[in-house]
Amino acid sequence: MMMKNMYNQNNSSSWKPLHFQDLALTEQPASSTNQQKTEELEESEHQPEAEMQEEADDAIDINSPEIVLELENIKQQVREEAYQEGFSAGKQAGYEQGLEIGQQEGREKIEQQLTEEKLKTLDIIKMLADSFQQSINQIDEKIVPKLFDLALIAAQKTIGSLSEVEQRQLMHTIKSLIEQNTVVNPPIVVKVNPKDFLWLEPLIDEQLQQNEWQFIADANIELGGCRIFTQTNEIDASVTTHWQIISDSVHGDEH
Repeated sequence: MMMKNMYNQNNSSSWKPLHFQDLALTEQPASSTNQQKTEELEESEHQPEAEMQEEADDAIDINSPEIVLELENIKQQVREEAYQEGFSAGKQAGYEQGLEIGQQEGREKIEQQLTEEKLKTLDIIKMLADSFQQSINQIDEKIVPKLFDLALIAAQKTIGSLSEVEQRQLMHTIKSLIEQNTVVNPPIVVKVNPKDFLWLEPLIDEQLQQNEWQFIADANIELGGCRIFTQTNEIDASVTTHWQIISDSVHGDEH
């Protein structure tokens, strides 16, 4: 009982009634501080992007020497890569163009050489045609005297000597026989290889055609070669025998 009274005495002097208003005033500073922090946080979240970009730009200085040097290095690298790509493309295009020009020049040179060889071959054929035609024209001049001499010798051995009249008659008979049975009759046929015929045919001129030369493709003829054929009339046995003797005699005179 005494202790209870002492407690009451000690606290009675400082005790004051407790009001709810006092409690509200006591808690107000903490609540105000929290509300202020919340508002600042919301304002920072709703801060405009432009302000944030400005803050980022302020943090990174694009005009700093390091940034400027890095940008220059990137530009230089891009220029070098572009130059290298352009150089490689131009080099490849130039190579292809040069290769095409070289091939074209090679083809033209080969075609020119082939044309020259063809013209040379044609000239040789023309010379052969002229020579062959001259030989044909000279046959009468060589055959008639030889054939007459041979016939005269045979007649003298058979019936003795001939008078001048008989000799002239024999000469006339021989000439008539040669005229009726020409040794070489046109047309003259030249057979060549089919491949040679393809390029030779367009080059055949009027001179060869007027001389009644005919060119025929024959697979049996070797490439670059030719064979010449003439139409020979059938002559009686005696004339054929005499012709061989006369031919040998003519070749003997030529030697």
